[in-house]
Amino acid sequence: MAYRGIGQSPESPVTGTAAWLSSICAILSKDPWYGPIINDPFAIHFAAGISDQAPALLAEYDDPAKRQAIIDEREAEHAGSFTVVCYRKPEMQRQVREALAATGARQLVVMGAGCDTLALRLAAEGIRPRIFEIDRPSVTDYRAKVFKSVPVATDHITEVGVDFDHQVFGQLLIEAGYDPTQKAVFFAEGLLGYVSAEGVDDIFRFIKEKSAPGSRFVFSFTESRRADAAKRVKSSDTLDKQGEPPVFDLPSTEAKAFVEARGYRMCELLTAADLKEIYKSRHDGRIFILPFLNLAVAET
Repeated sequence: MAYRGIGQSPESPVTGTAAWLSSICAILSKDPWYGPIINDPFAIHFAAGISDQAPALLAEYDDPAKRQAIIDEREAEHAGSFTVVCYRKPEMQRQVREALAATGARQLVVMGAGCDTLALRLAAEGIRPRIFEIDRPSVTDYRAKVFKSVPVATDHITEVGVDFDHQVFGQLLIEAGYDPTQKAVFFAEGLLGYVSAEGVDDIFRFIKEKSAPGSRFVFSFTESRRADAAKRVKSSDTLDKQGEPPVFDLPSTEAKAFVEARGYRMCELLTAADLKEIYKSRHDGRIFILPFLNLAVAET
């Protein structure tokens, strides 16, 4: 199994995992059972824009039998690899919504935007802070192209293209209009696992030093994904082969101490075990919780 978008070409500007998640959200949003849970009408714009072939291939999953077949096939290969978006996306959207309300922040920074639709989903709810989306220039260019087809206004969203090998994201963020003297909410979904330990420290340091006290960081993190992890999960082998090896692990038992050591307080920590308890009471078992994925909110 490869983590690539439906119809994604080798020349695609976004990573395989980003396009893969977009395709999943698009397919599940077509389903009468999963659709109301994932509630992402914008994913199809990113998933279909990935290549000339993608729209026709995705349209095949309008057929209920074909849609159920791919869900069953992928879940049989790795339980949770498809249905993960049904809790990760809604829970992290809730965390951002609550962080914006609690802090009064009018700035939201989405790090590693990829094909994520958070800004559009929030706009559909009437939540429109000034949003800065950071990624490689080829990705931000792709996002700007897709935005032309979405049915909501995107004038509050600024794309910040960064060549991470040669540029400092913080400097470009500030140049794009981000105000480091004001509160902000930072968001990183599925990003930290692909950033070096030093890079993760840099992100936490920037947020602490370049936002007003009381700002929040909403992020997901994984454990048992690195090559040297004691209980490395099988899916990491696939990521290695497609050139996206996980490089940063944070055991959930160490997460609170990790953020406190960097000058934050933990506002919310949802471990895989916590999520399993929450979601087993909300559905009939069709959504599987990945045992290595955790969600957190930390405040400066």
